[in-house]
Amino acid sequence: MITPGDPGHPALRFINTVVDDGKTRARDSFGSRDDFLSTLVEAGVIPPGLSAPGTGQTAALITLREAGYGVLSAIAAGRTPGREEALTLETAMKSTLQDAGFGYSSRGLAIAPGPLGGVYDHVVLSLLDLMTRDDLDRLRECKRCTHLFLDHGRGRGRRWCSMARCGNRAKAETFRTRQRAITG
Repeated sequence: MITPGDPGHPALRFINTVVDDGKTRARDSFGSRDDFLSTLVEAGVIPPGLSAPGTGQTAALITLREAGYGVLSAIAAGRTPGREEALTLETAMKSTLQDAGFGYSSRGLAIAPGPLGGVYDHVVLSLLDLMTRDDLDRLRECKRCTHLFLDHGRGRGRRWCSMARCGNRAKAETFRTRQRAITG
């Protein structure tokens, strides 16, 4: 079940691990590699028990996150993704799939990271799962920040990543602007 403010897929929680007011993507939303690992476990991107990524793997994950954001943001806007971001994501997926394990059941194909697959491989497979969903056409980007989400709401569509994070701020700004126009 998708709750208000939930981006709708674990991979989007990974993509949204930035803190930004506006469209900067300048600061990570985690303080340490252990915080990052906890965020990914809570989001369901990786299983508990994996060791925290080292400095190099964290840098690779951040590069993957930004490439994933570039591709998904373009998809949400109906644009063609940038060549560099698309190539980075494609290379990561091909590399991960080359070592992945495949399981078959009545539910279909299950792809799992290979025997040496760590945090990076789990994240890549989560992104692959997101990008092969039937409802990817419901992918939206917040009008106020860079967070992405799957819009499963009724009506004219969700405009903000969450009401608490961006919706209230946007409405307050609109109210203040109207008040200034009336009194000014």
